[in-house]
Amino acid sequence: MQGQIISLDAPIIPDEGLGGLTVRTRIRDIQDVFTGLSITKEGSFNLVSPFDARYHLQKGEVTVSVDVRNGKVFMLSAGNGYRGLLFGKIFVGMKVEDAINAEPKLYYDEAEEMILCEGCEGLSLDIPEIDPPVELVPEMTISAINVFAQETRTLKGQQGEW
Repeated sequence: MQGQIISLDAPIIPDEGLGGLTVRTRIRDIQDVFTGLSITKEGSFNLVSPFDARYHLQKGEVTVSVDVRNGKVFMLSAGNGYRGLLFGKIFVGMKVEDAINAEPKLYYDEAEEMILCEGCEGLSLDIPEIDPPVELVPEMTISAINVFAQETRTLKGQQGEW
């Protein structure tokens, strides 16, 4: 996949992809996206845990999370500056209350400390604070929209077997 260009206007599709990238893709198939990162291309990368490598593209508008055990993309995150929409109406920077009004299946999960969507696998929305008082969540803004391979949430998936 030579010359892969990230599209900051691409729709956000749960359990599938964003920015023109898709979850479950092998890193070797999109390595040109990462070649030269932080040297000739804007962006950075880091190892978040022993098996989770993160590639922050451009100014962080897109983050690619790779399971180093199997070499596959398990999550894509749209950050500040990403212009594509989730469900054609939800975007990074939108107030949580407005997002829930636009899509009533969205809800804040206190245990997970993120916004999830009832009946929709492979999707989570982040807020800027860790463990906030629940009554403050509606006034917060969405800091990231994540799409992920839903099978990574299983026991085998947690072990890198997906």
